[in-house]
Amino acid sequence: MKLAKTFLLGLKEVPNSFYYALRIEFLFHSNKLEGSTFNRDALNQLADKNIVSGIHTLDDVIETRNSLDVFDFIIETLDEPLSLQLIREYHQLLKNGTSDDKKGFLGIFKKFPNILSGLDEIKLAEPHEVEPLLLGLIENYNAKKATSINLNELSYFHSNFEKIHPFQDGNGRIGRFLLLKQCLENNIDLIAIDEKYNKEYRDALYESQLNQNYDNLIEIFKKCQNYIKSKEDIIFSSNEALKNLKK
Repeated sequence: MKLAKTFLLGLKEVPNSFYYALRIEFLFHSNKLEGSTFNRDALNQLADKNIVSGIHTLDDVIETRNSLDVFDFIIETLDEPLSLQLIREYHQLLKNGTSDDKKGFLGIFKKFPNILSGLDEIKLAEPHEVEPLLLGLIENYNAKKATSINLNELSYFHSNFEKIHPFQDGNGRIGRFLLLKQCLENNIDLIAIDEKYNKEYRDALYESQLNQNYDNLIEIFKKCQNYIKSKEDIIFSSNEALKNLKK
């Protein structure tokens, strides 16, 4: 089910609408994969009242707060072509005020090689390789977008983006934000990687990076596409309500 930019931006103006439920659902799962200690209730408190409940690291609080803004910015930039600059802007917004910001890593591509702990066989891009590799990946995606995009293309892009690992930190979150943008722009049901599939997701991701076999990653994506399907009645009624408001 396609969720148009105008529909989502319209719902953003409506308190307690589907927009905010969608934002919490996506961010809860994506942040949890990176070790965030915010549960749904705490995330809702932060989003609705700007109140921090529970015990969290300062970086977790700041980055979780920032992720709410990145989600909004993703929606605002739907249909804007992917570019190096746009991806850097997403990262700058995500990491603003964190310890990475203080280290000078805000919105810039990595300056130092990074490795995946325990996965030495996966060779991530060297700093000098990031820009040409990422530019090639983006150009390939934008060219295919002119015709049609499906889960095969999304799995290829996601796997290779994470293998390029363009930033010093925050690559997983940014990669999933890009996946959100790509799903919404291409009439593909939202992929929110559920925490319960964390190991399967990472195993499938690493397999695709090692062997260029994307089948298991595509299957994980399919397993994580149920949220919007389960909310079709709410989406339909919300859309009708927005139409009536405009009359």
